Amino acid sequence: MYFLINNVKERYIMYLKLFNKDYVDRSPVTGISIPSDINYLRRVFHFNMNNIKTYYESRNFSIKNTFILSRIIEHFPPMFAYDSYRYVEYIRDKAKYLGKHFQFTNEIEDGVIHPGYFFGKDNEEIIFSLDEYFNPNEAERNWKTISCITIYKHNRNDLKLLLPLSKDDGSRNGLCVIGVNLPLLALKYRAFIREQMSNSEGISLNKNHFIMKYVLNLTCDGIVDHVMLNKLMDLFYNREEVTPKFKHPFKLFFPDVQVNRYLSNTLDVITNKNIDFINIMHNIQLINCIDASELLILPDMPLTRQVLWSMVISRLDYMIFLYDVSKSKNINRHFINDWKVLIKRLIRDNVIEGRFSYETEKDIKEKMYIISSY
Repeated sequence: MYFLINNVKERYIMYLKLFNKDYVDRSPVTGISIPSDINYLRRVFHFNMNNIKTYYESRNFSIKNTFILSRIIEHFPPMFAYDSYRYVEYIRDKAKYLGKHFQFTNEIEDGVIHPGYFFGKDNEEIIFSLDEYFNPNEAERNWKTISCITIYKHNRNDLKLLLPLSKDDGSRNGLCVIGVNLPLLALKYRAFIREQMSNSEGISLNKNHFIMKYVLNLTCDGIVDHVMLNKLMDLFYNREEVTPKFKHPFKLFFPDVQVNRYLSNTLDVITNKNIDFINIMHNIQLINCIDASELLILPDMPLTRQVLWSMVISRLDYMIFLYDVSKSKNINRHFINDWKVLIKRLIRDNVIEGRFSYETEKDIKEKMYIISSY
């Protein structure tokens, strides 16, 4: 079984190599221009994100008991007699069944398209069950600040940095892709329970406070980078910003002038330089991730049939954008041909039918047709 999975991984990973960490890391970096405003924007947005994290961690807000993560952690016994390494191994075995029960997507489960558990009911979400490596001792020491949620795609294009609390906040909606590292989530929750047991102040917090303070509160790092990339794509395609109807109950700084100048300069660079797709992504500098090549890395899991469809669909928008902004299609022909192979496979296997709402399925098929015609 292990051999077959690895064989499939090697066979298909090359077709998505543009979003594979190993391939990106060993590819030559050339023609990089650093926008003059990026360091200022990083300081401002880190200030905003620190304010967001401090505010929600210092207050005892909670999410609903029906929230997907709240339902999951009910299945995590703390097992205090286990050290962190043994506990993580125990949870890894348990996570396989939890991922299947909650219909998450991984290398052995197709999963389903979920309602907007994170970004609101007008969205559709692919949720990956992740098992990426982390150091259990280090994670346990830093459980309050280490994130177990990875945002692979969302559609927001505003700078308000609202947390994904399953609220219909008026942000732009669409298909979102999220990854949940279940073993890391369990380890964080165990550390939280241990802290509550030793709390002498008499204030007892529950699992819903934990999800709000130490899980969802940490997602703004990934949200802001996707916002910046979404805004760049919107500038190129001349799409309007969608402003949500809510905001944080405290002041944030919105460097609109610097953001617009950064977007304009970046778009000018990537549309006029004769560079390949990887170096186009390297030229899109971001806030937390170094650039778009780091942001768009796919989950580190075997590309089996069960997971291939979701990974390809999660990168359709970026494939089309890279093709459209590229000055020279010829130097990127090997990437384009790889994508066409994957798209034809998905069309042949008919894996899209019936998974999504009518509008989302129609949109995905249109994008697949565009790529197959390159």
